[in-house]
Amino acid sequence: MNLWDIAVKRPIATLMAFVAILLLGVVAFIGIKVDLLPEFEPPIILAITTWKGAAASDIEQEVTEEVEDRMATLQGIKEINSTSSDEASAVVLRFEWGEDLDARMGDARDQVNIIRRRLPDDADDPILIKVTSGALPVMLVIFNAGPTFPGLYHFVDNDVSKMIQQIPGVGDVSVFGGEQREIKVLLDVDKLRAYNLSAQHIASVLQREHFNLPAGTFKEGLTEYQLRVPGRFKAIEDMGYTIVGALNSKPVYLKDVARVVDGYRDPTTFGWSDGTRSVVMVVTKNTDANTVQVCSGIKARLEELKGSIFSPDVNYIIGFDQSEFILDSLKQLATTLLYGMVLVFLITYVFLRRLPGTIAICCAIPFSLITTFIAMRLLGYTVNLMTLSALTVACGMVVDNAIVTTDQIIYHIENGEKRQIASALGAGEVGGALVASTLTTLAVLLPLIFITGLIGIFFSSLSVVMSLAIASSLFVSLSFVPMMGSKTFRTQEDRFFIHRHSKRFLIWLERNYALSIDWALNNRKKIIALASLCALFTVFGFMRIGTELIPRSDTGSVRVNFRLPEGTRVEETERVAKEIMFYAMDNIPELENVYIHGGSSGGGMSALRGESSNTGSAGIELIPKGERKRSSFQVASQLRQYLESKAGFEAVSSNVSSPIMVGSTSKPIVIELYGENINELLEVGDKIKERVEKIPGAVDVEVTQKASRPEVWVDVDKERSALLGVRTNDVAQALRAYYYGVEFDEDYWEGEDNYEIWLRLEPEQRHSWDTLNKLLVPSTTGEMVRLANVAKIREELGPPEIHRKNRQRLITIELDTEGRSLGEVAADIKNTLKEIDLPAGMRTDVTGDVEDLEETFMQMTFLILLGVVLVYMIMTGQYEAFLDPFVIMFSVPFALTGAIAALLLTGTYLSLQGLLGIVMLVGTVVNNAIVLVDYVNLLRARGYTMRDALIEGGERRLRPILMTTLTTILGMLPMALSRGEGAEIWRPLAVSVIGGLSFSTLVTLVLIPVVYSIVEEKIRRKPRFVEAEGGTSQ
Repeated sequence: MNLWDIAVKRPIATLMAFVAILLLGVVAFIGIKVDLLPEFEPPIILAITTWKGAAASDIEQEVTEEVEDRMATLQGIKEINSTSSDEASAVVLRFEWGEDLDARMGDARDQVNIIRRRLPDDADDPILIKVTSGALPVMLVIFNAGPTFPGLYHFVDNDVSKMIQQIPGVGDVSVFGGEQREIKVLLDVDKLRAYNLSAQHIASVLQREHFNLPAGTFKEGLTEYQLRVPGRFKAIEDMGYTIVGALNSKPVYLKDVARVVDGYRDPTTFGWSDGTRSVVMVVTKNTDANTVQVCSGIKARLEELKGSIFSPDVNYIIGFDQSEFILDSLKQLATTLLYGMVLVFLITYVFLRRLPGTIAICCAIPFSLITTFIAMRLLGYTVNLMTLSALTVACGMVVDNAIVTTDQIIYHIENGEKRQIASALGAGEVGGALVASTLTTLAVLLPLIFITGLIGIFFSSLSVVMSLAIASSLFVSLSFVPMMGSKTFRTQEDRFFIHRHSKRFLIWLERNYALSIDWALNNRKKIIALASLCALFTVFGFMRIGTELIPRSDTGSVRVNFRLPEGTRVEETERVAKEIMFYAMDNIPELENVYIHGGSSGGGMSALRGESSNTGSAGIELIPKGERKRSSFQVASQLRQYLESKAGFEAVSSNVSSPIMVGSTSKPIVIELYGENINELLEVGDKIKERVEKIPGAVDVEVTQKASRPEVWVDVDKERSALLGVRTNDVAQALRAYYYGVEFDEDYWEGEDNYEIWLRLEPEQRHSWDTLNKLLVPSTTGEMVRLANVAKIREELGPPEIHRKNRQRLITIELDTEGRSLGEVAADIKNTLKEIDLPAGMRTDVTGDVEDLEETFMQMTFLILLGVVLVYMIMTGQYEAFLDPFVIMFSVPFALTGAIAALLLTGTYLSLQGLLGIVMLVGTVVNNAIVLVDYVNLLRARGYTMRDALIEGGERRLRPILMTTLTTILGMLPMALSRGEGAEIWRPLAVSVIGGLSFSTLVTLVLIPVVYSIVEEKIRRKPRFVEAEGGTSQ
């Protein structure tokens, strides 16, 4: 017994089954997590190593190369990138997609055990970090205060962040900016010389005096006592009375040679918001946490804290909230889905003129989506931009099967059959065609899961969800629709005003379409000639259209990043950033809030991000998209023009942040220049930059390698130092103590709060050339020796950072595009690079999004060809013949014609989403041809002549073909026209599908009958059907 027979004979059981699916779907949907993107684990491991006080060139030779050499032996390694900067090495290990990262992490730990024995003694052990998609910031909170600002950092770092970390799902909380309290022991170089004392000696004495030591236990009677020696300084003033030496048999106290100051750290970073100094808190969620729930919990906790522990002058604003973009985008897609459902209802009601039949068709949407939710919950999928977009796209497609079934059932009811018989008969007649059309769609969607890389992860979830929805629609159309038909469908049409006109229009359309087929069959050469012209246009269109990886979305967030000349102090960087902030406040009417930050927070991650005292950023958040007249891209362009008019930048860029490419640190186009000498690379890189800046569409061109910065080299004279008993290591350690400073092992405690203690020179002496001539260094005899007596001091230039890729030095020239497509600009760049003569040993490569674009487009092109082959194979198996599928496949090339024409007319670039639309078209445009050819064969089997079968079959199948086409088009029309959050990302998909399906349908209705007649008359050798008397056997 077939599915439709069961549904017709047991309608109540069928109804209860669908009610059960509805209930399970609601439960499943409630439990599905909501996030921005699908969960994924990039095949990347970071190895971060710090070496306090070391220069970038020393880091490269002593640390980075050691780490690279050992890590290169790991299995599955694809690429090794590294950045060596002052005090830190960051090595990025990129593996092939699909590698077991947990196993590779274990292998990397084994290598760390070997590496640590080869590193300098005072270098820290490498720290391994596994990158995950969830380990990205979900919220940025900006705190402001009035008189209590000096204590704001401590309040946020110790009180607020601890309360935020208690929220389920919150991972790391980082705090930047503000004043950080620090106990400073500031040495006077003149007094040190007078008392013959060294910085190392004083630091050693203070460390021994400031401690807490458990001394053991003793027992007396029934009691056991813990013995402790609380040696910490209880008051800052006490430190000054520490004896650090003796002169003429009199003690020398710390206060005699140094000042002890309860102050704040020297500024290394800065933060401002809307014209006010600020403290910034960045919150990262756990990998498996729900972003929306985490952000909601953070906001609720902040409001709770504001009413309890916040000082009256402390306030906060949310600078960045990923959940808002997620919710706005999901709301926009949900609205698009709702509009699509309404349009589908209207078009089917106009065509069918029966409310029960229309309701049965429209029920395919919720039931298919609900069934998909159940499968998503079982597969562990989240509701995100990809999965919800898939459901939105599927909205207009899932009704196609139900339309064909409903139309055939109504046809039999109109011819006098009883509802039960008509329902079973109608579903049975189209069941085979529906299975074939569904399989053709699945055949082009499911192979998308084989795309590799990050794009493959995004598209795999999209293709699986769409496939689930379409497969569910087949089940609904062959069970629920026949059940509804057997109980509710009726012969009588609804008699509304619009129905009279629609019926008259459809009759006129069917009659004229029959005449068009008759004309086409009499003018087959003209039809073939027109089709050939369309094919030529398709080839020409593909050559003309611009390409990009992923469309840019108007997120309302503009980012400005800049770099000043090397050696610029953080105070000057802060001044420049403030100018940008005040310009935005005065000249951007769409501004909601603006914040700036810059400097270096230190450590390996800071090196990886390229942070230093001369780098800064500004974040410009705009009011919601619907409330402003200008786009984010226009605001970014205005800022770019302002920044280009200002002098003093080594590099500056203004662009709109992308939610899809979150975490990406480079621009869309990256030119890699390989060589060994950094200065020579910079010279050639500047020439390349000048050439690239002249290419139309290339903006924000920058050489990312920082220029050599001024350094002071202290060359120890080995012979003289040996005569005076001074070791080179003692010289280095002395200079490190004077300038970098000595951090005490034990902090200064005040109640439950602890603060770092640092010993170094007075700021005025530390930042003066004269001090170098006064410095004393210890000798092996205990006497102090002037530095100038054992070393020569000279000024040199040195690289602040060194980048390497696959163990070879390189610099990069990065740029963005504006006004032209990524593919067009990249092609011009490659041609320009061919014209540049590079010195021996140098080479270039173009990477970034361009590399991903070429690789992914190649994979997508292969999948389109694979889809064509699979579709043909499925139809061959369905028809048990080779020629009928051959006829049907003629509808595919003209889907490409329509898609390219639509993209060109709308000025839309061909992106991955557009290619995805073309892939979908391969599996969907054949559905109309399948329905037409299948019914023509059915009529011929009943005795119709071929010509009469083509005319009658076309006239009879016109209504369901138009209905399925229009429902798919109208289901995607809101996506194509939407101007809401994230709409730009999916517009190319909707445009390509609408254009391809529209044009292909027109071609199917005219060209397929012509090709069918030619194949039957000219190619097929044996007749298949016995025609009616008076006809000729074909």
